[in-house]
Amino acid sequence: MTEINQTKQQILHYARHFLQCQGYNGFSYKDISQKLGIKNASIHHYYPKKEDLVAALLEESRKNLANNIAHIVESGGSAREQLQYYFDCALKEFDEGKSICPPGSLILDFEELPEEVKKQNLLLLHYILDWISSVLETGLEQGEFDFSDSTEARAELVVETLMGARLLSSIQGRKTLVRSISVIKSDLGWKD
Repeated sequence: MTEINQTKQQILHYARHFLQCQGYNGFSYKDISQKLGIKNASIHHYYPKKEDLVAALLEESRKNLANNIAHIVESGGSAREQLQYYFDCALKEFDEGKSICPPGSLILDFEELPEEVKKQNLLLLHYILDWISSVLETGLEQGEFDFSDSTEARAELVVETLMGARLLSSIQGRKTLVRSISVIKSDLGWKD
């Protein structure tokens, strides 16, 4: 049973990497099977179709994010610490060669995607937006942030800026992402 779970996790790991580096149409089961040294049929055993694999990957991303956020909150993490976690994830993924976040990696092909993939992508994106809105609201109440527009509008701006910065950073380098994070913080009234 452990070997089965380990294989599924490895498949998801490589699928996530390829998705974030090459987009939905930029990889196939062959790419994953070559990395793992297994046959395509082995992947089809776990995920009969590519849409099943990508939908599972997006659902797992949402659940992992929720678990990590819950851990930060339970340990008394402030709004700044929660938002810093989001920035740190973006920087870590960039350093791993992943130029865009999972929801952003599906934007170009969104209209042609299978319905379940669209659904899971929107669930993940809305989860991120709702979470950041909540973090910003808490940060305003606690005096950690200072801005005047709605938390929902500001959350969208944070996500949009970070998505765009990740794409531009793939051409211009890490400094672009770091600079964008600094600008986001400044716009939120984040004083270190």
